[in-house]
Amino acid sequence: GNQGTAVYVLQTSAGLLMIDSLPAANLNNQLLPGFMALGLNPADVKIIVLGHGHADHFGNAAYFQEKYGTKVYLSAADWNLIENPPPGRNGQPAAPPQGAPKHDQVVVEGQPIVLGDFKMTPVSIPGHTPGSTGYIFPVKDAGRTRVTALYGGTILTPGPISDEGLATYVKSVDHFRNETKKAGVEVVVQNHPLMLP
Repeated sequence: GNQGTAVYVLQTSAGLLMIDSLPAANLNNQLLPGFMALGLNPADVKIIVLGHGHADHFGNAAYFQEKYGTKVYLSAADWNLIENPPPGRNGQPAAPPQGAPKHDQVVVEGQPIVLGDFKMTPVSIPGHTPGSTGYIFPVKDAGRTRVTALYGGTILTPGPISDEGLATYVKSVDHFRNETKKAGVEVVVQNHPLMLP
């Protein structure tokens, strides 16, 4: 794996749910070998949930859609971001992102995503992108269930994000904190591990 972008795979009674999918360039050198190392079959991935609409997170989602019929979940705002990317530097027209998944399932805050016996709850956290999403879900640790949260849109430095985006981000952190407290979250994981303190 790597510390830049992470993928999480959760086993359910109805197949695998994957959070994010790495950049497309990491399919054969990290993602698929990771499945093999864990003894998991990528064909069992029924759902991919994306933290936000950047290519380092959706890069292999189209592969899973096309090869295995996997459903891809993303917020409406970030489906729009993928389908209508903002202008590039110096006002250059933006090229559509390569390898983008086809518009599939829409994530809405508070509407659970269910696969078999597993349920995760999306939390809207705009700022990094207009539709960044966090997720709250249970995991097992030595037989004990622990409530876990993933913040799906981390940015800690100005530059790529506007001042308005950073202000929105600060509000989203507070919103996510409140939602995780209400849910009794015990564990926080990150889709960009290098952002953890």
